[in-house]
Amino acid sequence: MGMTSRSPYRIPRAQALIAFESAARHGNFTLAATELGTSQSAVSRHIGQLETWLSVRLFQRSRGGATLTDAGERFREGVFTGLAAIHRGAVEATELSNAGQVVIGCSHEASHSFIMLRYGALQKELGEDVRIRILTYYNHIKNLPAEPAADILLTWDAAAAAPEDRVVALKEAVRPVCSPAYAAEHEGVLSGPVAGWSELTLLDLLRPNEGWATWEDWFAAAGQPAGTTRRLGLDSYTYVLQAAAAGRGVALGWRQFIERFLEDGTLVTLGEGFVEFDRAYFGVLTATGRRNPLARRCLAFFELD
Repeated sequence: MGMTSRSPYRIPRAQALIAFESAARHGNFTLAATELGTSQSAVSRHIGQLETWLSVRLFQRSRGGATLTDAGERFREGVFTGLAAIHRGAVEATELSNAGQVVIGCSHEASHSFIMLRYGALQKELGEDVRIRILTYYNHIKNLPAEPAADILLTWDAAAAAPEDRVVALKEAVRPVCSPAYAAEHEGVLSGPVAGWSELTLLDLLRPNEGWATWEDWFAAAGQPAGTTRRLGLDSYTYVLQAAAAGRGVALGWRQFIERFLEDGTLVTLGEGFVEFDRAYFGVLTATGRRNPLARRCLAFFELD
């Protein structure tokens, strides 16, 4: 008995189905074309081919858009279900191929000044054969890139996460830091009250941040300068610490972010100690991470002792 070359599935081409799904969702061929990065005529051609293939009209066209017919509504149900199943299968297959991998999503600052200081210990905890990927983003970007999906997020905002899916990675505690040379140069001011700090240059972030304490927060707890402070604004907290180490001024140092600078002597602490705030930096398990056994071990690693 010979093998048949015919597929058991009689379905239209994938491009036509995707064009139909987008047009049905938007109710407009032009919007569908914009979403798919093609032309309105190409979408219209795909829909026409589908209607010919099915021998039924799927849309009622008008100047205001396109409305599904009864047959179009029924076809949409099948197309939506089928494409969703294909997408789900693709995600699950990708997860299986990444079974020995953990992806951590965090800001550039956290990657450079927090994770990388602990990278070796994390690799030892998870196993040398586990691949650790760091997916970084800028603080002002609220949505992480879609691929690869993160298993763990490091964030100030964990309100939406279930208690069992989050840990406190650090509690916010800050104090001023500067280079030894800057401290020696301004010893007279720094040995006195904070009221005299208007003579110093304070290193600051130019853009809004996720949740970091500001100089105003620290001054509210430690005392106010008598005059207007000089500020040097930088785009990244990483740059703020580097500028402080280079002797450009005084920075606010987060306890867990300045460890290596204090250890190697490039920064020294100022003031009477760390000022603690109620805010915390969390490790959060994502929906993808819940399906990755390694992710919960990674989450536990970041939990503050």
